Amino acid sequence: MNSKGFLLATIAGAAFAPAAQAADMPMARKAPAYVEPPASWAGWYIGGHIGANWQQAHNDNTYAPYHATSTGTGFIGGGQLGVNWQHGNFVFGIEADGSWLSGGGNIPQDSNGYSASNKIRWLATVRPRFGLAVGDTMVYATAGVAFGGVKNSNTLDSTGTFGTKSESKTRVGWTVGGGVEHMLNRNWTIGLEGLFVDLGRSSVNLGTFNNTPKTTRFSNQAVIGRLKLNYKW
Repeated sequence: MNSKGFLLATIAGAAFAPAAQAADMPMARKAPAYVEPPASWAGWYIGGHIGANWQQAHNDNTYAPYHATSTGTGFIGGGQLGVNWQHGNFVFGIEADGSWLSGGGNIPQDSNGYSASNKIRWLATVRPRFGLAVGDTMVYATAGVAFGGVKNSNTLDSTGTFGTKSESKTRVGWTVGGGVEHMLNRNWTIGLEGLFVDLGRSSVNLGTFNNTPKTTRFSNQAVIGRLKLNYKW
């Protein structure tokens, strides 16, 4: 081979060497696709609710004796704050809420002059929650303590012997219920909840008639259904 041919062969070998080395190198690996972590119910949340309430009240007095029950429906609206912890599919939490209620029950005056009016004006609860989460949806049960502002009154006779007796006070009772909640995304949830509330009994002294003390006992209960929207962080 003459010098000219040797020079051409050397140049060609140098040109193809990098390509051959590149062919021998393994192919560059692609970055793994991002996988979003599974949805979690853990953390704090705050939100609001609207719905309906059905109230029932019992009026018992020792004048006749007389018993009457009033019922009525109305609106409920308010807000809630809570926190959840999650272990696997099980969710544990605690929630506090406050609501304003419309409605209440009235008993029109009967032939003996008896009438009554009963109402829960506001309500607050503090409740643990125990839930089972399947994907983005959770079903839960809840129970706890309830505080309510009640206003009860009654008139016992048309003669005015006893007049109208009333009370306006805060009562403490209990509540139990459950609901279903769904994650719209990682921060927003929507749910439906039902609660039964019992605020216990209280008594109003009516004075003495024929040397016998007379009292009226009031009890207030409510059934609540509401739609809830929460922001979770």
